Parts: sequence; structure tokens; C-alpha cells
Amino acid sequence: MDKNIQNVLNQINKELKVYINESSFISQKCRNKMLSFFEEEFKVSLDIGRYQNVDLVILDDFTISYRDDVYIPDEVISSLEELEEKYHRFQEKADHLIKKKEIDFDSKRNFNHLINLLFVILIFLAAIGIFLLGVIAFLRGNYFDCLWFLFVIVPIIVPKFKNSLQNRIIMAKDYLRSIRKKFK
Repeated sequence: MDKNIQNVLNQINKELKVYINESSFISQKCRNKMLSFFEEEFKVSLDIGRYQNVDLVILDDFTISYRDDVYIPDEVISSLEELEEKYHRFQEKADHLIKKKEIDFDSKRNFNHLINLLFVILIFLAAIGIFLLGVIAFLRGNYFDCLWFLFVIVPIIVPKFKNSLQNRIIMAKDYLRSIRKKFK
């Protein structure tokens, strides 16, 4: 086998692995769509199932190995140029799919920070509300309700939320500081 052909095949196989990993990271549906693009361009019928791991390789004789099964394209690839042409068409479709499905981590992170901030505010409002209910019960003379609140409700709620609330407050403070720095 010519060294140039081997180098090109190695490069294509590495890129195929990257495309499959990127699309798998987005979703299994995206990965299956990527594999269907490969099927269209190379005129081969792959067994696209709900497999956890997918290994797609173009072999030296221009046949396709998929999950350790060898597939022969309907239109036999006879030259390296033909292979590269088919691969570039697949590559354009794959790049378009990944760009369309790409996850924007910055906006997702900002959304998560806003949800966390809202959650912290709601927890504080709930704590104030529960505290006010205890004080109102004490002032009205419902001492049983007040004792029940102090010895049953508070010990149940406080230990469970203490660490979580502390972590959420720290994250909310950091987020608010980063927003303040952006506006300065």
C-alpha cells in the first residue's frame, strides 16, 4: 500500500472518530444522524442501532469496517480521489449538523446561575415564612404548634439544607460578583 494512501486513510479515520465522538456527546440521535450521512455518501447500509460504542473505519481496500463487520459500498470506491470526494461531502454535512446541534455552554452556565440565584431567594423567603408562622403561633398562644415547629420541623429542615444552601449561596455570590465586574 502506498504510504500517501495510508496517511490519508489514517487522517480520515481519525477525523471520523472525532465526528462520532462529538456527535455522541451531543446525543445518540445526533450520532445516528451522522452515521446516516455517512451511509448516504458512501452508499453503504450500516446497522445503526442503539449501540453504546461505535467504531467506524475505512480500510485499505476502501471497504468500511463498522463494529468489526466489514461493509462493501454499493458503488465500489476505486481511487483515493473518489474516497476523498465522498469524505468531503460527508464532512460538510457533518460539520453543518454539529454546528447546528452544538451546545452553548456559556448561556447554559448563565441560565444555571440564574436558576441557582432564584432558588436561593425562594429558600430565604420560605425560611422567613416558616419563621413568621412560628412567631405568629407563639404570639397567638398556640404553644403546641410553636413547640412542634421548634422540635420537629426545624431539626428536619436545617441539617438537610445547611450544606446545600451554603454551597448555593457561595455560587450565587460568585455569580453576582462576576456580573458586577462586567458592568464596571
